[in-house]
Amino acid sequence: MRASSRKINISMFAITLAASFAWSRCATANENASPYLPGATTGVPIGALPPPGFYYSDTFYTTNGNSLKDGQGKGVPLKLRNYTNTSLFVWVPGWHLLGAEYAANVIFFYNQHNVDTTSLGGYRSRSTGFFNPIITPMILSWNLGNGFFTSTSLSVYIPGGDYHYLGGKALQTSYANDYWTFEPMWAVSYLHNGWDFTINNIVDINKRNPATDYLSGNAYYMDLTATKTVGNWTFGAIGNYSRQFTDDRQYGAVVGDGNRFEHVLVGPLVAYDFGKAKVTLRYLQNVRTRNDVNVSFALATVSFRI
Repeated sequence: MRASSRKINISMFAITLAASFAWSRCATANENASPYLPGATTGVPIGALPPPGFYYSDTFYTTNGNSLKDGQGKGVPLKLRNYTNTSLFVWVPGWHLLGAEYAANVIFFYNQHNVDTTSLGGYRSRSTGFFNPIITPMILSWNLGNGFFTSTSLSVYIPGGDYHYLGGKALQTSYANDYWTFEPMWAVSYLHNGWDFTINNIVDINKRNPATDYLSGNAYYMDLTATKTVGNWTFGAIGNYSRQFTDDRQYGAVVGDGNRFEHVLVGPLVAYDFGKAKVTLRYLQNVRTRNDVNVSFALATVSFRI
């Protein structure tokens, strides 16, 4: 693959390399906020790294949900509207380790969180605040040849940001999580003639919240990308499958029926490369939800090399 072609194909890498946009759940799964945003890395060939340098991306996205689904898909009405801005910094120094290229990143979030749970006996609230800062100290990417790339990384969600308690429970005005999350990731990308086919596998391993003794269940996420670049334009389809695979627990006991969430989301992507920067628009529509709010996402990103 020519270096120039590779640069065009993977210039979107800095958009969502952290793989970890947060969205706040006022639902039954997880104590407060799911660390990973389903579909966060869609549209990006996560298996490959961009050329050495510093990269920055700014993403604004909205989260919309209007129903809380149970384990059978039956819903009760509520309203969730989040407006979030994220800042992602990526460093690719040109180093090699174990035959792979090395990179690292850090990401910060600021959010306006609007929730109406009056239909569930709750209340309306509007709050703003920071989510947990996220550090990915090591990303390793291997060029396997014939257009195939694979990468692995481990992100760490640091307890911090804005969270609030009352009576030993996290309030719906909280945006951050008062616990650590460790997030291993493994991705494979096939890049050829402007095509990008990527599958990214992410696992969230949550630690116990010491303030509430609540342990949110661990979860698996799979992001899928199929896009084609023609000239400066990129078009394609994206999707996500998410499922919590261990139970929520508090004081050593299973919470409810375990509160294991499940999501399926699909949608389009369109991007334009202006040369100095790239603008990407994505939309992910909910088509299946269990034990959670039926959220959909709209994302707009500007990314560029510093």
